[in-house]
Amino acid sequence: MTSQPAPKSSRPIDLDDEVVDSNDVGDPKKIGKYEILRKLGQGGMGAVYLARDAALRREVALKVLPKDKAENPILVRRFQAEAQAAAKLRHDNIVAVFDSDTADGFCYIAMEFVDGKDLHEMVSRRGPIPVRRSIEIIKQVAMALQHAYEHQIVHRDIKPSNLLIRRDGVV
Repeated sequence: MTSQPAPKSSRPIDLDDEVVDSNDVGDPKKIGKYEILRKLGQGGMGAVYLARDAALRREVALKVLPKDKAENPILVRRFQAEAQAAAKLRHDNIVAVFDSDTADGFCYIAMEFVDGKDLHEMVSRRGPIPVRRSIEIIKQVAMALQHAYEHQIVHRDIKPSNLLIRRDGVV
């Protein structure tokens, strides 16, 4: 789960306002110290890859702003604001941010890789989730949102495809 700072203007900033063509990033092989292993998904601000941090020898989820979007200072500021806001949060139900920088013409955010499935995929494959499990998922999401709120951060894009469920059941 990634976050953004609570908006100060009357119109909240939505990090997913910009639609990105899935070919904009061009699936790089390496970005800075990160070796790209495979594409995990595509979102409004770019692609997310499974990558290997060469220095720390661990897998990360690398959210990448495409090169053409990285030329837009407004989008770069929004992307950086997302990373800075999310990096302030430490919670079991919120993806940790490890790093954010620019390398090889790409802006990126390196985050904890969640080995599991998103809720949308889970429901699509298995059908409706039992009530007891649904309540447990909702509780975990609510605790994460409460934590973000306590740090003046509003997520603004809570949806099943943004809820990652690890193999051990933690959302």
